[in-house]
Amino acid sequence: MESRLARFACDFCRHKKLKCSRQLPKCSNCKPWPSSCNYLRDKSSSTPPAPNPISQVLEPQSIFDARLQRLENTVQQLADSVDRVLQAIRPVSSGKGTRKRPSSTQCPISQNTISDSSLYIGPSNSFSFLTEASAKIDSIAQPVGHDTRQSAHSELQYLSSSLTTAHVEQQKKEDSASFFIPSSATGYRLISQIFGYAELGEPFFILPPEDILRQVVFEPQNVREKAWVVFFNYMILSVISNENGESDETTRFRRNMQLALNDSSIFLEPRHANVQALAFLAMHGEDYAAPNLSWMLLGHACRQAEALGMHSPTHQAPEHRQQRLCLFWLLFLIDKSCSLAFGRPAFLPTALYENVPLPDQNFILKFNPHERAAFGGQQGASKGSRFGAEVLIRSIQWAKLAGVLSDLLSTGNSSNARVEIRSELEKWHLETERALTEILRVESVSADASQTREMYLGISSIRFQYLHSLILLLKGDESSSALRLFSAREAISTLSSMVSNWSSVYNGVVWQLLYCPFTPFFVVFDNIIHPQNYHTSTIEQDLGLLSATVNYFRAMQSQMRLLATVCSRLEHTASIFLKLAQNHVSYRASTKTAAPPAPYKQTLGNQNHSHSQTLADLMDPDVGDLNVANYVEWLPADMDTTWPLPEVERHEPVSSRPSDRGQMLGNMFDWFSWDSYYAGTLA
Repeated sequence: MESRLARFACDFCRHKKLKCSRQLPKCSNCKPWPSSCNYLRDKSSSTPPAPNPISQVLEPQSIFDARLQRLENTVQQLADSVDRVLQAIRPVSSGKGTRKRPSSTQCPISQNTISDSSLYIGPSNSFSFLTEASAKIDSIAQPVGHDTRQSAHSELQYLSSSLTTAHVEQQKKEDSASFFIPSSATGYRLISQIFGYAELGEPFFILPPEDILRQVVFEPQNVREKAWVVFFNYMILSVISNENGESDETTRFRRNMQLALNDSSIFLEPRHANVQALAFLAMHGEDYAAPNLSWMLLGHACRQAEALGMHSPTHQAPEHRQQRLCLFWLLFLIDKSCSLAFGRPAFLPTALYENVPLPDQNFILKFNPHERAAFGGQQGASKGSRFGAEVLIRSIQWAKLAGVLSDLLSTGNSSNARVEIRSELEKWHLETERALTEILRVESVSADASQTREMYLGISSIRFQYLHSLILLLKGDESSSALRLFSAREAISTLSSMVSNWSSVYNGVVWQLLYCPFTPFFVVFDNIIHPQNYHTSTIEQDLGLLSATVNYFRAMQSQMRLLATVCSRLEHTASIFLKLAQNHVSYRASTKTAAPPAPYKQTLGNQNHSHSQTLADLMDPDVGDLNVANYVEWLPADMDTTWPLPEVERHEPVSSRPSDRGQMLGNMFDWFSWDSYYAGTLA
């Protein structure tokens, strides 16, 4: 049967200027393709003859299948995105009705959930506030019609899930087909860019030879050690996301990293490149900032480091030998930090490795990231800084003490052992802060603002680490409850100077920046609910500290671009407990019939006159004429808030932060001030 012909060429042939056979329903040029053949200019031929039922079923079947597949993929991607958002952000009910309390089967803290999915956490850990706070919530009075207690239970469930579970985002099949290969110009630009940022990791991390580096960029599928592909792509991903946020470009580099990480040899074959990549992800990998994921990555790195004998003498070149030692000690100190947090045994026992020699002093001096061109855009202002080397040596000393502390807490040794380790920690902290502050005082004369701010970040991070250790050590010791509360207040007051992201090296592990602040937070929260000595002024100051923690998480949203959603949820968690504490204080004030307490400064002076003298010796090293308050001005600029806190009153600063440390102890609580100049962005 002869095919009917259209009067004019089809749209495709006309557009491409091809000779059209004008056959209906499809011309010869369009037949090989699944797309339709349209004759819009041919009115008389626009209606094709009645289709053959068989051809109607067979010919369009592939088209329907393809469309259906694309539709299913789109719906699945949307569903996954919604699930991730719902896991991170639990919307606050806007209705006037009250919400029902989740049943025990829905609660991550419940016994059912623990038996199914929660991971083991030792009896002595940093997260004991999960059970302690849960027991106190129901005893807190709240106004009729408020559901703040219910919201607090929900937020504890979220924290419990974050701290006791491990979940890895799986790639879609369509995303795991092949590596993304950049253009030649883009690839070489990335290589030159990575050289600048790799300097920040000296002397711990090194780049592969240039020929392997080019292969990593342009032929990643052919690279023998896929750990180099992981290291390069995640560093580029971090740089780009820090500058521009999430984009198609960051998605491509994340896919490259995930494809390379699927290679099991990274976890099973002990290689230097594997140790380096795993350590980098465990410390600064925002995609792997969940506590247990970071801990698992660290465990693989430590086991491979032991198998490679990074701690033992070798016949390799001195430069390579020193770099291996630096990487080993980096793993050692992160390991002790995680052991304290989780209450789990250390991967690298202190008793076994505490006598491993430190790297040579001259080699450690390479660790000065604040002087690198990639950090502040300037180089040469204060060459030969000793600050980074001092931070590393002092951190290793702390790690050895933390290993002893972790063993002590897990075995429950005598009180004499606690007194001894406390004395050693206090001595270490005084010497460390005095040494670092003196270096900062000398080198800040020739350093620019960004370099000085980074050095101050290092001092603040070490101070928070010490205070966090002291809080864990003093837990359960009633005779030291005042010092534990003081340490918690000090730790929260330090958070303002710790706002940072992966590009800073002196700030430690990413997940600890996000979750460790809750340890002192709940110590202060408990004092508001069950105060040791009730004074209106100190309670108001403690409420200000809880508000300061909320502001800290809000500020971190603009820093941790890849974790903005997590930071926003943690901000929401802190704000709920702030509101709960405010409700409790308001209720107690409304039922109190006694006269109001004396003015703050008089009450505080009488209360803490003798106690402040001992705390001065314990907590306050001499910082000379250094005006610490100036460094707060170098924190990130204001950001517009996109998610107002639910039901949270924003507190004005209580007082200005004094520059003189003697004045600080004289007033005791003046240093609790906080400038509410941060607002968050919700991813």
